[in-house]
Amino acid sequence: MTKNVQVKKDYLTILTVREVAEYLRMSETKVYRLVKEHHLPAVRIGKVWRFRKDLLDDWLSQCTESNLKADSESVNS
Repeated sequence: MTKNVQVKKDYLTILTVREVAEYLRMSETKVYRLVKEHHLPAVRIGKVWRFRKDLLDDWLSQCTESNLKADSESVNS
């Protein structure tokens, strides 16, 4: 599968709270807490939360980058 097709496939992938919890290896309660605190990209449809996998991947990358930056700054201090 080419990268372009993979990007389109991830863009169309919608996850439930349970699937996000499994994907990020955390509890469903933690997922709800992160959504409530506006840390996770999510949309509420009726009474349920849904997540686009590509946006979760972007969020995870941003968190990783900011953590690496903070670690390098603390080492250089």
